[in-house]
Amino acid sequence: MSGSRLDRRPRYGSHRYDDDLLLKVPPLLWLTTVFLVRHLLLLGITFLPTTGEEIEVLRALVRPEFLFADLPAAVVMLAGFRRRRPCSALVRRIWRYAREILTLSVGLYAVLVLAASLRSGQPLRDAIDEPILVSFLLGLAVLAYLWRSRLVADVVRDCPERGDA
Repeated sequence: MSGSRLDRRPRYGSHRYDDDLLLKVPPLLWLTTVFLVRHLLLLGITFLPTTGEEIEVLRALVRPEFLFADLPAAVVMLAGFRRRRPCSALVRRIWRYAREILTLSVGLYAVLVLAASLRSGQPLRDAIDEPILVSFLLGLAVLAYLWRSRLVADVVRDCPERGDA
């Protein structure tokens, strides 16, 4: 058997493909993207009609500078929603670089956390509270998932051309 014949066989089961024979975005990748836009989501939740007391905890978690780290991930999320036939060139370009863009989002968050802790003048262990530390560590887990998962690599490569039908 030649190597090229093996390459033509589907790598994944039929449940991984949609009706257009594109790899479906795995639920964990959607969850990862939602995690990376968490500050934007929390900001939106704080505008829901409430008495104000129960939302104070969420308002404390939303720091304006962290919203910048969410923007690259929000772009990828929007491209993921638009990833179907026919796919525009912009969506295709964004989707093909989704792992890099999501990595940028994690990196921006890390830089912003470190900058905020240095500005506080406190030792690092006192400047970073538990929610921020957990978010930072989850960001590292996101990086491992993005770059170690063969499925994620194949999904971001699998975006239809405009003329594909």
